Parts: sequence; structure tokens; C-alpha cells
Amino acid sequence: MKIQYRVHDKITISKFSPVKNGVFISNCQKFELQIHSASPNKKETVLIPKLIWREQVRPEVGFSVDFLEIVLDSIPSGEGFSIFQHGYQSWSISRTLPKENLDLSPRLSFLQYSQENIYSKHKGNKGEFLSEYLTLVYNLNNSSGVLYAPTEAGEFGIKFVVEQTETGQLTGIRAIYDIFSLPDLKPKSKIKFAPIKIQHFQGKPEPVLESYFFELGKKMGVSNLPKKVPTGWCSWYYYYTNIDQKTILDNLTKVRELNLPLEFFQIDDGYQKEIGDWLIPNQKFPGGMRILADEIKRVGLKPGIWLAPFLVRKKSEFFRKYPEAILKDFNGNPVPSIYQPLWGRGYTYALDITHPTALQYLETVFTTMVKEWGYPYLKLDFLYAGLLPGDSYNKSLSPQSRYMEALKLIRKVVGKQTFLLGCGAPMLPSVGIFDGMRISCDVAPYWYPEKIRVLLRDRNALCTRTALINDLTRSSMHRNLWFNDPDCLLVRKNKNKMNENQTKLMASVMAVSGGMLLVSDDLTKLEMERLDLLKKAFLLNRECQGKTPIPLGIFDSEFPNALYNPSGYLGIWNPSELEKTIEVELPQKWNAKPPFMDFWTGTLVPIQMDGKKLSVVLPPFGSVVLSV
Repeated sequence: MKIQYRVHDKITISKFSPVKNGVFISNCQKFELQIHSASPNKKETVLIPKLIWREQVRPEVGFSVDFLEIVLDSIPSGEGFSIFQHGYQSWSISRTLPKENLDLSPRLSFLQYSQENIYSKHKGNKGEFLSEYLTLVYNLNNSSGVLYAPTEAGEFGIKFVVEQTETGQLTGIRAIYDIFSLPDLKPKSKIKFAPIKIQHFQGKPEPVLESYFFELGKKMGVSNLPKKVPTGWCSWYYYYTNIDQKTILDNLTKVRELNLPLEFFQIDDGYQKEIGDWLIPNQKFPGGMRILADEIKRVGLKPGIWLAPFLVRKKSEFFRKYPEAILKDFNGNPVPSIYQPLWGRGYTYALDITHPTALQYLETVFTTMVKEWGYPYLKLDFLYAGLLPGDSYNKSLSPQSRYMEALKLIRKVVGKQTFLLGCGAPMLPSVGIFDGMRISCDVAPYWYPEKIRVLLRDRNALCTRTALINDLTRSSMHRNLWFNDPDCLLVRKNKNKMNENQTKLMASVMAVSGGMLLVSDDLTKLEMERLDLLKKAFLLNRECQGKTPIPLGIFDSEFPNALYNPSGYLGIWNPSELEKTIEVELPQKWNAKPPFMDFWTGTLVPIQMDGKKLSVVLPPFGSVVLSV
């Protein structure tokens, strides 16, 4: 157990020593750590940490606390354990790690802080793995495991470090709270942390995860979501920033001509004059954004618009007028938030979302978009920027707290009736605010990551394969925490390097997941056979929307081979380049028996059944969806 704090640039790490059961004193004598333990049942323990400031006066000027680390004693014994590593934000990979893997962040710093937790150090030590917000350890040999997870978001971020041997024996588990602020430390004041749930279980791990997400959503105020899940069109994955007023209107006309079952029509990046100047359209949108919202409504759809509310570029009017509202480092330099060549040369920077000027600007932007322009659907992107380190105006708020406070302001401004979709968002502190949440990296018109991203050791690199892994491993968040957004479906042949099987596999995962389904193709050029696939995907998605799906086999392979939706569908796929016999262990609720028909083709699927195990031979990237 230890705490790290600093006075200006001088860092101190102080270990805790036990003084009695559940009470520890730091070696520096400044802190007392209390850990209360509760056991709701025989299989579950909840740890409730509190930190007490023992000094008789407040801390000196320049004092701040970085993190608190707690050692967890409840570790399962034996060999053969695997680790499920959960990612920090929407785009961070979440998967079961092979024991031989090294836990390493991307080589370039901007790829790390724009996709992973900047406060986390994935050191690449053999047998050491860091998992954000939660982790699950599981033994396939005896079907036993343990879930370690917070029961709520709390004021501070949380992550878990798991250590294991080459044989899969667990040797240590630590919980780390990201504080990185100056909490209000009065004499004898207590700082509360999110309680940690430790749940031992026997059986399949996937229902345990689903149950946890249900409990977390209930605890954090997620209300009953409507049965209908948003469907729509998005401009990004065909046009990227190359959109204009005519492009938007042409696709809007085509939506009606094709009779697609869409609810929303979303204008993505490319309408604004500059990143940060959200209320100033560029010259490609001479009529402004309100007139487009009116046109979208006129054809019976709901208008949606994209923005990255916590980002700003130096060329923006906001940056020039209000430099005090830009997040600075301790040398007074703007804090970079991302390098995105599509926006021009140089870095894009972060707002100080604790500064009154920034907060007033956010209020103006969201009021205008919703109440004056008339957009009831907002996609908020690159939200991780709200938690980046810097010399913030309000130093008492942790990165997670300032993020949550800004989100609460946004929700208050737009009202409950506005649909908020989060993207690039830290997952845990976003629960209870957003209606929908991106749960994966960006899809792409190609299956594997680009070679340059592989060379840069970028495990989160955008591509369809990586996106679908998260769509599966995080699938049970759907309806428990929000509506899952698996990102957009791409079905076109033109400007698409994926083959037909890969495209169909993508459609299968997204549709069976029951989450949001938006298409992002040029509808004016869509091929007829791909239009048929798209319409079937919307039909299947509509059948699956009302239930929370369960992935099957998250510890069997990095890319789980099946997804069960209790609405009555089972998707099975072979995400490899070779023909394979795919074996699936069916969920307990499964009672159906052969013959089974494939939803896509309407033909019989040659299934082999052995009790609760099912096997089917599938070609490279083949997929079937069984109606059960």
C-alpha cells in the first residue's frame, strides 16, 4: 500500500504500515488509510477505502496528491488463469490477453494519451498487466474466476494491476486510484473512494460481467431505456471532412428514395470553420446549420450533429479571444490533446473545463445547437481531452471529477430529451449521463490495422477487426449502462477494401448486438446487392434491440466467436483467413434444437450438436446468424 504526493516538482512516495485491522498509517505520518470490508454473501466482498489527513493544518502551497495504491489480498490460488484487460475509453482495446503478451502502450506518446489513460504506465514487464476500471481473472480448466470492479464511479479514476507467472498463477493484484489533484484536506478530513467489489464465481464469466454492468447502471442512475434503439446515417466514413451542403442534401434525398428505416441523420466533422468554433459554419455550408436541421425534419428524420466540445485549435477565434480558458501545463504552454492531420498542421489543444469562460462557452454552444439550430441528437467526440493533466483553474477537482462536472452541465443545458452520444469517452465516469456510447475504436473500410500502426505498436489502431472485438467484449453494456454504439456499418463495394464475407461478418456482429446502427456510405452510389444486405441488417437489428446480448467465449480467443441475443438470435463467425470448425458452448437459456436456418440466406445450416456444445464449419471470415 502506498500514496504518491508532491510539493511542486518534489515527488514523495510513502508506504502504509498496518496499525490495527483495516487501519494503516503512511510512513510520512500525513495520512491514515482505513479499509472497511463488507460481505453481502459468501462469494462477494466489498472494500470501502477512506483516506484521512492527519496533519493539524492544511497542506503547504504547491501540494497535490497523485495516486493511492491498495493491495488486494483476495487472490484465487492455482495455475492456469487468464486476464481480461478492459480499456480506458471508447477506443481502448478490451480483450483477454495471452499470458506471453507484454502489456505495452503505443510507441508514440500522442497515440497513448489519445487512446489510453495518460495517467497509466503500461510498462511491458513480463507477467504484469494493467486493466482500467475493472478486471476479470478466469481459469478455463476449472471454470472459476474472480471479478474486481468498482461499485460506482466515485471522484477518482480506478485501475487494477494484475501480476502472474508463466503458468498462469496469480501473484498479486493492486487497485490504483488516480487522484492527481489537491483534494480539500482539512485536519481530520476524510476522502472517500469508490468501493471495490471482489466477486468469486464458478461457471461462465460472461453472465458475471453482464450482471455487474446491470448493477453498476442501477447504482449510477441509468433509467429504463426505451425499447427502440437509434438507427441512422452518418457522413464520416465515406466523406470524412470533405462534406458540403449539397452532399448532405443528396444523401438525405436518397434515404427517402431507398425507404431505409432510419430515425436520425447525422452531420459529422467538416461543417465547422475551425475546431473549437462550433457555431461558425465554414464556406461549404452557406445556408448555415439550422436550415439543414429543418430540411432533415421535413423528410421525417431527426437531425444530428457532431462536435468535439473539449478541443480547440490555435487558429480558432475562441483560442485567440480566450487564451485563459485553454488548459496549460505548469510552464504555461497549451496542453496537446491530439495530432489529427485532417484538421491541419500541428496539435489540437484541450479546454480547461473547470474555467468559468470555458464553461460559459460550452453552455452557449449547446444551447445554440439544441434550442436555436434544432438538433435533438448530439455526438460528443474526443471527450478524453477533458481529463488531460494540466494546471487547471480548479485544482481541487480530480481529472475524473472535472470531466463528470462538465458532463452534468452539458446534460442540464440540453435537457433530458436530447440524445447524447459519447465517443472517445472514458467509460466509467460517463455512465448515467449518455444515452448512447461508442464502445470501440473507429471502424474502417479495411479489416486489419495499417502497417504503420502495427510498427508503432498501436494495439488500439482503428480497423474493423479491432472495433468488432470491443463490440463483442463490451456487448453486455448495452441497455445496462446505455445504448451501445458499435460504430457505423459500411456495406459499400466502392472505397472498401473488405471482401464480401468480412462485410457480412461486420453486419452480423453489429445487428445481433442490438445496439445503435448507423450506416456511413454514399447512398447515391450504393450497389443494389449491398443495399439488400443493409436492409436485412436493419431488420435483424430491430429484432435484437430489446435485449442485452451475451458474448460467448471471451476467454477462448481474443475475437469471441459467437454472440447470443435473448431476442432469439445466435451469431457465429470465423474471423480468420482459414476455413475452421467453430465450436460454441451454448448459454444456459438455450433450449432450441436443429434444424437451424441462416438469417442472411434463408438456408439450412449444417450444425453439429453435442449437448450444450455446437459446431459448424465456416469459410474464411464466414458468418451465420441462427434464429432460435
